[in-house]
Amino acid sequence: MAKNVFHDIVAKERRTIREVPLPNRKNQPTVEENSVLYERETEETFETAEETPLFSWRKIILWGVAIFFVGLLGFSLISSFTGATVTVTPKSTTVQLSSEFTASKNDPTKLQFQILPIDETEEVVIPADTTRKVQEKAKGTIVIYNNFSDKPQRLVKNTRFETKAGLIFRVDSSITVPGRTIKDGRKIPGSLETTVIADSPGVEYNIPLSDFTVPGFKTDPGRFAGFYARSKTPMTGGFEGTIKIPSDSALKSAQIALQDTLKKKIAKAEQALVPDGFILFPGAFAVKSESLQPQEREGNLSAVRVRMTGASYVFKEEDLTKAIEVAEVTSFKDLPVQIPNIASLLFELTELPTGNPAEVKTIRFTLKGSANIVWLYDGEKLKTALAGKQKKALLGVLAGFPTIEKADLVIRPFWSGSFPSNPQKIKLVDAKGAFNQKIP
Repeated sequence: MAKNVFHDIVAKERRTIREVPLPNRKNQPTVEENSVLYERETEETFETAEETPLFSWRKIILWGVAIFFVGLLGFSLISSFTGATVTVTPKSTTVQLSSEFTASKNDPTKLQFQILPIDETEEVVIPADTTRKVQEKAKGTIVIYNNFSDKPQRLVKNTRFETKAGLIFRVDSSITVPGRTIKDGRKIPGSLETTVIADSPGVEYNIPLSDFTVPGFKTDPGRFAGFYARSKTPMTGGFEGTIKIPSDSALKSAQIALQDTLKKKIAKAEQALVPDGFILFPGAFAVKSESLQPQEREGNLSAVRVRMTGASYVFKEEDLTKAIEVAEVTSFKDLPVQIPNIASLLFELTELPTGNPAEVKTIRFTLKGSANIVWLYDGEKLKTALAGKQKKALLGVLAGFPTIEKADLVIRPFWSGSFPSNPQKIKLVDAKGAFNQKIP
């Protein structure tokens, strides 16, 4: 049977014009819209074509301005950090000091000292288990005035001072009252502060601030009127009777402890009174210790009291440094020096003052220890001499400063070959420490 060849032929899909899909006319742009789109595309193409160059003139100008201001800022920063630092090593030496010095209170040709008076009392309350009969004289401080003569007046020990009520008090040592002086045309009485003690024990001598005359001068009306005194403190401590006090051993132990406490208290109090530029050594004082009469307290207790009076002796640091230089230094003599560790030297009075320590006119003392002597230089003068110089001129400038041993230099910026012309941009650093490197 003949094969049917048409079974293996697949007819191609044929589409008629009716079967071709038509575009959605609602989404098609109109002629006017086509015109606008064409113009936009043309503008975008044109703008893109203008931005094609890598650097436009506008960018070149902006970059130029930016580089100018960055350079200006960099120059300003470099200028602000311009300067020089000079590390100075002044000449110095160390001497082993063991010398005696003499100081005067009033002689300007010698090393001088000033006096800080001391008057401190400390007490401690302890049990009282002993009965004792006590006779205690009142005492206090008065100021004696000499309005009689321009010459000083000596008053011997036990000179009497009398109140208006007739109570007698006496000085416990010989004293000299300075003569009067003239200031601005007015006569100023000479004066002296001292301690007086009641003539007899008893509470009746415990009096408030009072005026006193000198009965020993009654035969000389002018002198009697010109010499007088006034209390600086009330008179206290007078007593006569029986009281309960601690035992002798307890009393002695308490008094020793009070003396140690008072010494520490005085050292701290006196240091607070030292004027600027002066120095007070721990051993530069003379005091008298006095054990006052114990006072009864409630509950079978007793107040043990110790009083210390005297004076501390202070020195102007500059004057004392000069005295040490004169005594110990042989090289670079008469050039100004500083002793940074002067306060660590050991001070000892050669002999304790006799009489009232607050009235001494001359003292002798020794200083011992290692004194680090550093020569001074004028820092402002050095900066002025260096300003504007080439850095190689440093050695030549230092030749005019004999107290400087050497100097190390750092200049900013590093490529600069000269010091700033403004001396204030030159910083000095002292290799020996933060001293006042200013010639007095």
